Amino acid sequence: MKKDVVIIGASDVGISAALRIRELDPSLKPLVIADNNFPNFSICGIPFFIGGEVVESSNLAHRKKKDLKNAGMELLLETRVEKIIPEKKKIIAVNAEGRQEIYYEKLVLGTGGVNIEPPISGLELPEVFFMRWMDDALACDNFIKKNQPQKAAVIGGGYVGLEMADALSKRGLKVTVIEFMDSILTTVNLKFRKLIKEKLEAEGIEVILNTEVKNIEKTDSGLKISGSNNLNLKVDTAIVSVGTMPNSFLAEDTELATNERGAFKVNQKMETNLKDIYAGGDCAETLDFLTGDYRYYALGTVAHKHGRIIGSNICGQTSYFDGSIGTQSIKLFDQVISRTGLNEKEAIAAGFDPISTEITTDDHKAYYPPSYKTYIKVIADQNTQRIIGAQILGSYYAEISKRIDIFAASIYNQMTIEKFSQLDLSYTPPLSSPWDPVQKAVQQLELEF
Repeated sequence: MKKDVVIIGASDVGISAALRIRELDPSLKPLVIADNNFPNFSICGIPFFIGGEVVESSNLAHRKKKDLKNAGMELLLETRVEKIIPEKKKIIAVNAEGRQEIYYEKLVLGTGGVNIEPPISGLELPEVFFMRWMDDALACDNFIKKNQPQKAAVIGGGYVGLEMADALSKRGLKVTVIEFMDSILTTVNLKFRKLIKEKLEAEGIEVILNTEVKNIEKTDSGLKISGSNNLNLKVDTAIVSVGTMPNSFLAEDTELATNERGAFKVNQKMETNLKDIYAGGDCAETLDFLTGDYRYYALGTVAHKHGRIIGSNICGQTSYFDGSIGTQSIKLFDQVISRTGLNEKEAIAAGFDPISTEITTDDHKAYYPPSYKTYIKVIADQNTQRIIGAQILGSYYAEISKRIDIFAASIYNQMTIEKFSQLDLSYTPPLSSPWDPVQKAVQQLELEF
């Protein structure tokens, strides 16, 4: 079999690349290969399916299989690509029908990431779940429906771990979060971490810090989780979420370059070091817009951009990825915490001279109830007065994620604190103030200079 474009991976990178190719050159019909039966599903939506907010798992599909086929791409599902032979422009794929050799003109690697498996005994137990792919979500959901567990442990206090703690709590389980570090959500500032921890505890979630899980043991009454600091916890099920690493095994026995973390090395056109092979998303490194360095961001927004740029370049355009600033949000119960750009530690490491301020303000005019307390931190570089980072914590109803997007746009456009006040932002008393909260924060920072 020979194809003009072969795409390995049917998630954000793969589908975005295929759709862009079809937009620009309808004569090309990309072959998209996936090792599962869930093409173009929203992996980021899994916690909300587990929590019952998304009722049907099929609702997580951005597009149905027939939609993808109608868009002009071929799908080869439940097929594992075992090997790339770049010098022959060939891949080896295996599925229920046997072994196949597929030749390509252009190859796209969108293999995503894999869960980091910590050195904990008992991870193979059927009551223990990782939460990355739809198979994981369905297995966890079926376990809860069948066994009606009462208590759960979440190992890892990062974004996905806390979303899963929220989800399991919504399903009626008593949840304990166990974090190895001295804080949850270590990428945001200390005050915000403490506020989120207090929120979780107010919702009935126990948070255990500075504790290493070492063993998960099956007992007659469920699971026994033990570790440092005399950890001895009895639960019915456990979720493990301690991070992501690149799924770059296809580099084996090839000259495909990977970085120290194992991610495919790429340039701004998302080309690997081998001709006609592209890579993007969680399996590849990505350019940091602010520092100019390449790093690892496992973010869906980044993956979609990578895929679109790959598709454009395959079709003969010249498209470059300008870089990511790590913009992200998380909703926990009725609170949202968002961040973009650099924190002070990252800024110093990148050679900036950071200065920051924090404010607490209402999200809109308080005379229009209810208004919500909003916490904003903004960081600028003292030498250039450019905004280089921001974090916001507040109510789900206070447009937190869209307000962080204002900061993200300002960082991308290298805006100074003086120019930020000139932004013509919308105002009506139920939604904002004549000076939006983000502008109030920047004006406070201006006084620090």
